[in-house]
Amino acid sequence: MRVYRRSWNCVAVGFALMLLPFSTTAAFGQASYAAQVRGVVKDQSGAMVAKAAVTITNDGTGISVTAHTDDHGLYILTGLRPAVYTIKVDSPGFRPTEEKNVVLQVDQQTTIDFTLHPLGVITTVEVTTAAPMLDTESASLGTDVTNEYVRDIPLYSRSMFGLVFLAGGVTETTGAGINDNYPTGTNFVSNGQRNATAQITLDGSSLSAPEQGEGGNSNVYYQPSVEIVQEFKVQNNGFSAEFGNNGGTIVNMVLKQGSNAFHGSGWWYGQRSTFDARDYFNTGPTPDHVRDQYGFALGGPLKKNKTFFFADFEKVREQDPNNLEGIVPTDAERGGDFSQDPANLVDPTNPTGTAQAGIYDPCAGNRPGCVQRAQFSDVVNGVTVLNKIPAAEIDPIGQAILNLYPHSNIQGATYPSPNFRKVILSTDPGWQFDIKLDHQISANHKIGGRYSRHHDISTTPTVLGDNDGAIYPTTAQNGGAEYNWAITPRLLWTSRFGVDRVHAPGISNHYPTIGSVGLSPILAANGLDRMITVGVDGGFTSLFTQCCVDTHFAHTLFNYSSALQWVRGGHSVTFGGEQRIFFNNFWQPDNPTGIFNFSRDITTQDPNNADLGSQNQGNPFATILTGYALSASIHLVPAVADKSKETAFYVQDNWKVTPKLTLNLGLRYEWSTPYSERYNRLQFSDFTASTGI
Repeated sequence: MRVYRRSWNCVAVGFALMLLPFSTTAAFGQASYAAQVRGVVKDQSGAMVAKAAVTITNDGTGISVTAHTDDHGLYILTGLRPAVYTIKVDSPGFRPTEEKNVVLQVDQQTTIDFTLHPLGVITTVEVTTAAPMLDTESASLGTDVTNEYVRDIPLYSRSMFGLVFLAGGVTETTGAGINDNYPTGTNFVSNGQRNATAQITLDGSSLSAPEQGEGGNSNVYYQPSVEIVQEFKVQNNGFSAEFGNNGGTIVNMVLKQGSNAFHGSGWWYGQRSTFDARDYFNTGPTPDHVRDQYGFALGGPLKKNKTFFFADFEKVREQDPNNLEGIVPTDAERGGDFSQDPANLVDPTNPTGTAQAGIYDPCAGNRPGCVQRAQFSDVVNGVTVLNKIPAAEIDPIGQAILNLYPHSNIQGATYPSPNFRKVILSTDPGWQFDIKLDHQISANHKIGGRYSRHHDISTTPTVLGDNDGAIYPTTAQNGGAEYNWAITPRLLWTSRFGVDRVHAPGISNHYPTIGSVGLSPILAANGLDRMITVGVDGGFTSLFTQCCVDTHFAHTLFNYSSALQWVRGGHSVTFGGEQRIFFNNFWQPDNPTGIFNFSRDITTQDPNNADLGSQNQGNPFATILTGYALSASIHLVPAVADKSKETAFYVQDNWKVTPKLTLNLGLRYEWSTPYSERYNRLQFSDFTASTGI
């Protein structure tokens, strides 16, 4: 079945009275990240100068673009990459006027007016440094973060997404903090919108894609190094109709590029455990924390004023401590002896064995006389010991499962304090690189392309299989190409193609197999034979509950767009369209060999009596030894391979009605065609078992 969805989005319908400049404004994007300059040229008397040549030159590349004023003295320069420029105005009978160090930022619209003087008047104005221009043409709000911030602000893990909180209206997701976390790159709240729904673009190509297996969130797998990001802008209010497919926020990034002069940089950032504070619960030596992040970048000309390159490489070596703790069975409990367990000691006021506290035989009516549950007891050297399970009543599979727990290592710990603690080290080595080329074919044609690749392997050894015991290799590739054709000085056509490809499986790290404890091979129905998930209650520690291991995941996102910008009088009208095709391959079985839940309630005197649970009756480890699970289930989960297509068309008119009044109007029409999922198996199946106590 094919499902169609059509929706009208009136995006960026704004009326902006440009009477006041805003220091944190972001403009309507003619070409996603490209900037635009417009203004009027007049003479000393205030009369408009027609047919004046306005030439803007990129100071780094030497590439120039020329426009001419109309009969009203208006000019507009479009499709400008964020950079530092020089603008020069020439007209017959007037002395040339030049403004240097014009700083244009991501997706910026600004106004620069010129006054020309007759040839007989000599006026020289030289500006050696200048701040970025103000946006004066848009009601859109956002914040631009330049490379100085990105590069110099202390940034844990050197993730640039930690800087989005510098933007107005951006706050952290509850409980997540400001560190970049899952869903990576988008887990922040902007202007009250739902978290993890932002759209992230790099040089106009999408970096964000639907979260694997979910689709409701957006996630970023390739992140450029903070050293090579020229700047980025968080746009979270009234942006152009060109932008869609997001929950209300655009993070618009631009990488550095080559210029006529060779330039490069190298970097190293390091962290060592010597400078770390010890975890409060870790009384031993400081864990061996190590992080090294180093690389280089180089850019320059392949042919001056024509072809430019930029390349970088970065490597990361990371080793992080992970503090594990919990309540595990003691050596005595592994053999069935719970007589010394503070959680269920015999009530000293009732030494006869009728005490409410203790471990009780669930027997479930399968032994003579099992009418009312009796407290476990065993005879040792002629002495009756309460709360000790006789060897004949210990289930061999249950005992094998209990022996998978690590041994307790905190002496004298009493319930409910943990009796086990261990610091393990997870490693995450990785590398990435970018290659970028820009070529000016002619004065009216230019092309550019970028290829980026990242690879890392996060590994955590298995101890409890809770927050440990997983291997996550990730390979992310992202690339884009752009073509700009200035058909006439007032007609610009921009086309882009981008691709985002990710392969990120999850692998359980040396889990025991179901056969190693004697469980049935029927539990391997999902094609895996890893150990079952062992769930226990009462504050005791479960086993092998680590999320998202043994996951197959890969996606490919193609996106392409084309836009035609037409300038006529005070109107700057953009007609455009885009399409995204998303292929998602995903398989994530929850507890793929089943989950078996063992409750302390089963080894209480009167199951399902909540009062007894508070009187130190029962123990889930004892329940495991009896072999009676409270519940057990396994889901047969098929792999999913689906495809979706999203198409949109839009029109945007930025109309400068008067020098101080700009009208921004936009309309976007968007629809999607999600295709039915294709499964490896024909249907979902569930198997559920319960003790029925």
